[in-house]
Amino acid sequence: MQLFGTDGIRGKVEIDEQPYDISLSQFLKNRILTPSLMRLIGEAIAIDLNSKNNNNSLSPRVVIGWDNRPNNILLVSALTEGLTIQGCEVHWAGEIATPGLHYCILESEFCTGLMVTASHNPAQDSGLKIFDEFGFKSYPEKEKELSKIINNLSEKYKGKMYKISENLRTPTHEFNGLQKYQINLENRLFLIQNNWGVSLSQASDLGVIPPNAFIFDSSKGAIYSWSSLWFSDMGLSTIEVSKMCNQINDNCGAGNFSPTDRWTWKNLESEHVLLQAINKTFKSDESLIPGQILAAAVDGDADRCLLFEVMDDLSGIRVVDGDRISDYILQAASIIHPKSSWLFAASIESDLSLLSSLDRLSLEIDSLETAVGDRWLSLALCGNTNPNLISCSKMPLLLGCEDSGHIVLPVQHPLIKDSWSLVGDGLMTFIYTILAKSVINLNEKSNNFSSGWKLRRSVKEVNRDLWNGNNNLSNQAKKIVEKWFAKNSNFSGIRMKKITGATTLLLLEGEIDSLPFSLGIRNSGTEAKISVSLRLSSGCKEKILSDPSTLVEELCDFLSIKMS
Repeated sequence: MQLFGTDGIRGKVEIDEQPYDISLSQFLKNRILTPSLMRLIGEAIAIDLNSKNNNNSLSPRVVIGWDNRPNNILLVSALTEGLTIQGCEVHWAGEIATPGLHYCILESEFCTGLMVTASHNPAQDSGLKIFDEFGFKSYPEKEKELSKIINNLSEKYKGKMYKISENLRTPTHEFNGLQKYQINLENRLFLIQNNWGVSLSQASDLGVIPPNAFIFDSSKGAIYSWSSLWFSDMGLSTIEVSKMCNQINDNCGAGNFSPTDRWTWKNLESEHVLLQAINKTFKSDESLIPGQILAAAVDGDADRCLLFEVMDDLSGIRVVDGDRISDYILQAASIIHPKSSWLFAASIESDLSLLSSLDRLSLEIDSLETAVGDRWLSLALCGNTNPNLISCSKMPLLLGCEDSGHIVLPVQHPLIKDSWSLVGDGLMTFIYTILAKSVINLNEKSNNFSSGWKLRRSVKEVNRDLWNGNNNLSNQAKKIVEKWFAKNSNFSGIRMKKITGATTLLLLEGEIDSLPFSLGIRNSGTEAKISVSLRLSSGCKEKILSDPSTLVEELCDFLSIKMS
């Protein structure tokens, strides 16, 4: 039963009352998310918590937060009802960003945090992200346990209709989670400013951002009403543009962009409010300089961020993705604390040239590749064992990166001395990037990596059960790849690589004249689709006789036929 995906549960919300077993079936078949299913999920989480509760005299304490999707309060109430009926003490943090809920878990020592969101999905969708007491997301083993309990409850209540119980859906306590989150943001900002010796207020004078305007897109999510004012209070004046949109993720936010996107000034026309604002504000600005950051966008629940900078030839703008953001942070670290030892984790979709060129920096960097999903970055940074708090008297030198803009950074535990959790936070990602660029510009020591080439394509409406990354179909795909590279390059052979957590992944690696390339094929977390991702390190594409996109197209055509 595939209930959970790469990052929790997501589906299109329908609020009709229906039997519990039908609600589960609808979700599994069509990804339809209902209040009745959320009540089942809440009850399952409570049952699991009670089974592991060592102090039976105290009820498990759970905190719920949510973003501003139109039906979220109904889902939150149903979730609360399921938790309450099984004896949990339920607290509401209110409308909040996902990293804000993460901090609330640590600050009040909740045993579990539940974030009702669908991240960058359209407003009609919603979902659930589950965090443990240390702020780490759920992993497959836990999700399988919960799925089993949910299925058993569905059978137990088979044919029974979901009916609202007002006395069960009221939380034990409500508090202002936003206020706690803002305090945490300020503390983290002051810590990194003191550590690096620069401030947000210097960014304009150092040429990191334009002197007159900086555009920020909050995706009309939980932070849109206060983010611009908060940044101004912290020394960086911004213009928030998503406030003019109808609802969350509607022609706004980071979810509408890809890591490799770029636009010339001539083709910048768009319905997206961020691109409209950039076009209107900067198209005729002759004072722009290469690499200057003009804008930033977070996704709907503000746990990731993409930025937009002026291209080197001034012809337009390009996305600053998670790979480039991580590179800026590591460059700044090498300037401020040369020879320091870092642990850096990047997903299998990050730029190969980033990982293969880390020796250009004056740092000792141990790098790791992980499965897709920021939870796997956190697990790798914890040592690929069970996720747990990291003991360190100073900020641990840890960094996790996905090209989508998920950047995992340490956050100090507010109650446990010398202890740190890990979190992806779009606002802190933006702050780190601006400060890192400020350090680089201040010291005039830019040492950027040369981007490689990558292409990612998906095949939709396939039977995912036919692919597992290690069956006959996978072997056929491997032979296609080997034949294509043998025909079009002087490659040294292909080897398979296993990645923790990537259970359906076929990952193939090789070199062309010592330049690495990588191709991955994997099922989507929950959708009926499979993706093909080809990555070439810098200079590798020039050594291939044919357009490498033809290999991706050939594999997609093959999978479309074989998996229909």
